[in-house]
Amino acid sequence: MAAKQIAPWRWLVALLGLSLGLGATVGIYAAMSREASVGSLILMGLVVAGLMAVGVWLVAMYWRRLDEAAREAHKWAWFWGGNVALLPLIVGLFFLLERPDLQVPLWPGLHAGPAGYVATGGFIVVFTLLIGYSLAWLYWWLWKSR
Repeated sequence: MAAKQIAPWRWLVALLGLSLGLGATVGIYAAMSREASVGSLILMGLVVAGLMAVGVWLVAMYWRRLDEAAREAHKWAWFWGGNVALLPLIVGLFFLLERPDLQVPLWPGLHAGPAGYVATGGFIVVFTLLIGYSLAWLYWWLWKSR
């Protein structure tokens, strides 16, 4: 089957499979090597970078095959959903800066320390933006389908 005949949703399924593979690879590596050598870290970095490059290519294939309405829905949802989702994060950041003694819960499985707190913040930001995007995308399609 030629690449031009592949439906856009199949590219997203391929990206999901790649993401699961990337997560499994990094998870297994982290579980097996607490004391990693520099060479193994470099190798893992190259593997992750290669898988991310394939992911970017899959997203590009998906985007090229989308129609104009679906593209507009994605752009609108990322702009409005992402920006509105940042508002509670900004309020939370304000409270954390005003109360530095506040105990912040960590993401499950992470340890207290700079890396654990940065990872927790990153997870919270990504998930909040994804929730905002998803709600805005759903709103856009329901609004346009009336």
